[in-house]
Amino acid sequence: MLSRKAFLSLLAGAGASLALPPFGIFPAICCFAYPALQFAREERRSQAIWIVAAMGMGWFTASTHWIAHSLLVGDAEFWYLLPLTSLGVPALLTLFWVAAGVIAWRRQRSATVRLIGLLLGLAVAEFARGHVATGFPWNSPGYSFSTHIWLLQAASWFGLYGLTLLTLAFAMAPSMWWLGEKRLAALIIAIPLVLALIGCIRLGSGSASLASLKQARLVQPSIPQAEKWDRTKRGQHLSHIVRTASAKTPIPQLMIWPETSFSAFANKEGSLLSMMAQKALPFDGHLITGLPRLDKEGRLFNSAALVDSEGQIKALYDKKRLVPFGEFAPFRRFLPLVDIIAGPKDFSAGTGERLFSVPGYGKIAMLICYESIFPGDIGEGEKRPDLIVNITNDAWFGRTLGPWQHLAQSRMRAVEEGIPMMRVANNGISAGFDSYGRILGQINLDSVGTIDLVVPSAVSPTIFARYGNAGFFCLLMLTSFLFVRLDQKSSIGQ
Repeated sequence: MLSRKAFLSLLAGAGASLALPPFGIFPAICCFAYPALQFAREERRSQAIWIVAAMGMGWFTASTHWIAHSLLVGDAEFWYLLPLTSLGVPALLTLFWVAAGVIAWRRQRSATVRLIGLLLGLAVAEFARGHVATGFPWNSPGYSFSTHIWLLQAASWFGLYGLTLLTLAFAMAPSMWWLGEKRLAALIIAIPLVLALIGCIRLGSGSASLASLKQARLVQPSIPQAEKWDRTKRGQHLSHIVRTASAKTPIPQLMIWPETSFSAFANKEGSLLSMMAQKALPFDGHLITGLPRLDKEGRLFNSAALVDSEGQIKALYDKKRLVPFGEFAPFRRFLPLVDIIAGPKDFSAGTGERLFSVPGYGKIAMLICYESIFPGDIGEGEKRPDLIVNITNDAWFGRTLGPWQHLAQSRMRAVEEGIPMMRVANNGISAGFDSYGRILGQINLDSVGTIDLVVPSAVSPTIFARYGNAGFFCLLMLTSFLFVRLDQKSSIGQ
């Protein structure tokens, strides 16, 4: 049975998730202050770990509940797996935080030192969560910066993991104040305010003329997920996409359709793809569309294709980061129910070039769905693109928090890299962002339609684009230095 402290820590973790999109209540992250303080002051190791576990379980259950919705799409035949997704996935993710708590708590340490140790441990745990076993950095605390445009500019310096460390520090500032470290707490509380001010200045100096730039058409067909792979309705769906895409004139030279919007194999039904492109595009236009692909060896890929106005595929990109238990099943041979969850055949991970070269638009970097949640995947130097295109299908998530969270993650990628992004969903929220994360326009959830957006230019490579996670590692070193100094001071005092 949960202790009172653990139960309140569970509620605090859930409450802290209100800092994430779509709520964006940044001060809510300070709900973490209660479990952090209880952890720091707890004299029993087991109870301290239970407090961190409860905090993590509250956070991950509240902010990843949308995963369970995918089991309710269509006939909801897999409803009996809801406990596995609703509680099993959060429990698995919580293990990263538990490991941080195990490392941070030591009997001989002072409460303040334990608190800083927990901050360090959680920051490292979040970095590990983004990399271990393909990674899953979906709801890192740093995304609480993403709904505030001034604060979001800090992503161009520190990236997601640096923002996560700063967010956790801000969350624990009230605990530090309570423990007597008032100067340190005040300094940490001031950091987001300073970053917001600098972000405001950056936005003010970051204006550019959009008058002569090219446009792109984003097409959101909103085909119900339960019908998407129904072969008897394929013709109806493809006709719907073409009608939606070509309803307004003039048509820009670049049109973007969502993930797997061409729901057939192009190598088997190339004439169908050609017919669609010819109907939808102007004579000098190009289409980027998602499609499934089989290679000569029979491997299945989730791909994006660049198609000209004659329907010829000019370039292909195969998705490199696959969704565990969605597109492939880890440890398939050892899991008896895996075919029910992930299907009998795995997608293969791509290894080829991410860039498309489109006349008039330059180099375009492709991100398919899940790939947009990972920072630092965009190329540097000659491989630095002029535009990022993210095609996705968020229909799995319904009207949960998932579509808004996914949108905010794409927005942060644009700011981190200093490159505009066009994001197109089958159903979800399709939108465009400039290099500063400002919204150029969007198509709302559950809406069918198109939007023509000006494609702004990229800015000079940001600090994050040049040096990757160097900002995060610098913050980690500073926090480690603080931890060592406080630990030494505490030891001398004893």
